[in-house]
Amino acid sequence: MYYLRKEPEAKTLPEIRKTDGTVIPERSYMSDDRAVYKHSDFARFYRGGFTGLDGRYQGMKVYTCKTLKRILELRESTLRATNELFDVYDETGKVDVKEKNNE
Repeated sequence: MYYLRKEPEAKTLPEIRKTDGTVIPERSYMSDDRAVYKHSDFARFYRGGFTGLDGRYQGMKVYTCKTLKRILELRESTLRATNELFDVYDETGKVDVKEKNNE
């Protein structure tokens, strides 16, 4: 079973100059551990904090599917909609998508 997850990563937010002349300095930011969820009653997908494969996010389960093709389609549509690229995982960990596509 494959699922989409994005591990936390450190980012640097640039300096922000406000219109009143004050400056918010450059600062570091740590993103959340996120996954793609699907509500059982609706056809849409949601992004939220990763709570494990058995965990729930606001009553929803992590969306899993059996085929790599389907999870890659969802990954591409999520990238187009949110500009956020998720990694593909299975039960053993992160999947090397390029290597799997060559098989």
